[in-house]
Amino acid sequence: MSPRIVIGTVLAALALLVSCRTAVQEEGAWRELLSESRRMASLKQWEPATDYAIKALSSNNMDDGAKSLVLSHLASIDIMTWRDAQGWEHAVEAERLARDAGTDTLIATALLQKGRLQLCGAITQGEAQDAEALETLQEAMSLASGSPSLQADILLQMSQAYIGLNRFKTPIDREIYEKAGISINQAVALSKDPSFPSRALPYWMRWYRQGGNWREGIECCHKVLEGLDKEDYLMQSQCWNNLVMLYAQSGDVENAASAHQQYVYAMEYYMQQKADTRLQEMETRYETSLNEARLSRMRLWVTILIILAVALIGIIALAQVYIRKIVASDRGKEQLLRLISKDLASPRPADSPSPDYATIRARCHELLGEDDGSMADEIASYITNLEEERSRRVKELGLTAREIEVIRLSAEGLSVAGIAERLHVSIYTIKNHKQNIYLKMDVRSNAEMLRIANELGMV
Repeated sequence: MSPRIVIGTVLAALALLVSCRTAVQEEGAWRELLSESRRMASLKQWEPATDYAIKALSSNNMDDGAKSLVLSHLASIDIMTWRDAQGWEHAVEAERLARDAGTDTLIATALLQKGRLQLCGAITQGEAQDAEALETLQEAMSLASGSPSLQADILLQMSQAYIGLNRFKTPIDREIYEKAGISINQAVALSKDPSFPSRALPYWMRWYRQGGNWREGIECCHKVLEGLDKEDYLMQSQCWNNLVMLYAQSGDVENAASAHQQYVYAMEYYMQQKADTRLQEMETRYETSLNEARLSRMRLWVTILIILAVALIGIIALAQVYIRKIVASDRGKEQLLRLISKDLASPRPADSPSPDYATIRARCHELLGEDDGSMADEIASYITNLEEERSRRVKELGLTAREIEVIRLSAEGLSVAGIAERLHVSIYTIKNHKQNIYLKMDVRSNAEMLRIANELGMV
């Protein structure tokens, strides 16, 4: 197998792995948001619960079933916040998506919310939708066979539909009334949730009241009150309102008046609680918006600082590159000048003619090449001036050719004896030359002599 095929296969596998991981993360995101929305709803924090549900709907990679599930949950929140028209739209859309997905449980869940909303409209006889709600809930019941908990919730709502059908009848239809009680019993029997019987008490309470079972209704109301959270003033108000009617219908005026007073207190507390919750939500939203604004400004400044830092690093890097080029160029020029100056600008004895500018220029062109003519001219001028200056100073010193040769051999590290042997003269002759050089250059040691000789380009 060729390397290209292997590399292509590995890249394709990595791309598939990344896409799968992204899809799983996005799917997990909407599930986490829905879970958080349900948690907030359980705490009766309706606005945050709504926000989380809407965020879940905006997640990517959601199929029709997932959208239907979230919309049904959103419809249930709308019911609790009296947004019936909006809840109806959500429930209808949830049903459509569930039918497209072909999942019976999701269809039943959406129909449950539709049935609840139809029951919410049963305020007066002219607006009663109890019969429509019952049909909707019966269809939901036929599709929820695989979910006992969902069936239990549907049966509780069916009991309310039966009670609603008797709401404006005098006397009530006992057959319909019995069906309401049977629905509540079946719901309690189906549910596996230990808290479900307590949830069913309000439904029993309404059932007892409609059937004229005053004593059982009163006992049920008190059981509901005993099991309620102290902060659940809405449910407390409903219980006390039912007790008012139950006591009044049973002829207990004193307890009816007391229950009415408790109902008024519960409603006052509930309205205050609702206002406090709304105010707290507004404060939370305001604080959240402030934090988001701070984070946005912080991100902006961090981005600006990163850009400036990157720009500064880039400028420094470019400057260093430019400086290196200049230094390298200068070093190259310096080395070239030393090479040429040794060849052309070394001082010569008085009887040795110095090269003219034309000779130096031709030599520079030869060393640099034809493409660097301007630099060659510049270096030739420099070397000519340098040669003239060095020759002038050497002439002022009055050094002979032999003395310059002794200086250069000394620069090579030869001793007096070594120089004498090289030049085939005696040691005393070399010593005499050095004595003369010291006098002409005004130095007292070999090191000083070589230093000045190096400055004058003799070595």
